[in-house]
Amino acid sequence: MHTIARSRYDLVAMTLHWVIAVMLIFMVFFGGDLMRGGTDVSAERKVFLASLHVSFGTIILLLSVFRLAWRLINPPPPLPATMARWEVALGKATHLAFYAMMTGMPVTGWLSLPSHVARHPYYAETSIVGLILTPLAPDLGLPAGRLHSLGAKLGMVLIGLHVLAALKHQFFDRNGLLRRMSPL
Repeated sequence: MHTIARSRYDLVAMTLHWVIAVMLIFMVFFGGDLMRGGTDVSAERKVFLASLHVSFGTIILLLSVFRLAWRLINPPPPLPATMARWEVALGKATHLAFYAMMTGMPVTGWLSLPSHVARHPYYAETSIVGLILTPLAPDLGLPAGRLHSLGAKLGMVLIGLHVLAALKHQFFDRNGLLRRMSPL
C-alpha cells in the first residue's frame, strides 16, 4: 500500500506548539516581573503573582513533557528537500535547546524557591493553580536562581532565532516550512 507523506503537523502537535509558545513568550518576557512584584506590592499580592508564575511554569513543564512524548510517537513531517544541511542541523539543535529550556526552566525555578523563601518567608505560601501548595525544593547548593535567570535570557534568544528562521523560510526561501505548523 502506498502512503502519502504528511506535509503538516497534526492538530495535537500544533495546539501544543502554539499554547506552549504563548505561555513561554509571556513567561520569558514577563515572568521575572511577576515573581518580583515590586516594592509597593503587598505580600499577599506577591504570593498571588509568584503563584501565577509557578502555575504557568508547571503547566509549561507538563505540556512540554506531553509534547515531547507526542513527538516521539508521531514524528514530524519531513523537512523540505531544499533545506541546507546546516539549516537542518541548526533546526534540530534549536529544538533540543527549546525542550531543554521548557523542562529545565521550571526545574531551576523550583530549585530556586528555597532561596526566595529564606529572603521572603511569605513565598512559602506559593501554590500551583491555587490548589497545591508548592513543595519546597531541597537546597542542593546550586546557583538555581542564576541558572533560571540565564535560562530566561537564553529563552529570549531562542524565541528570536525561531521566529527569524520561520520568517526567513516563509519570505526568502518560500519553501512552505511555516505552513507545517500553521493551523490555517
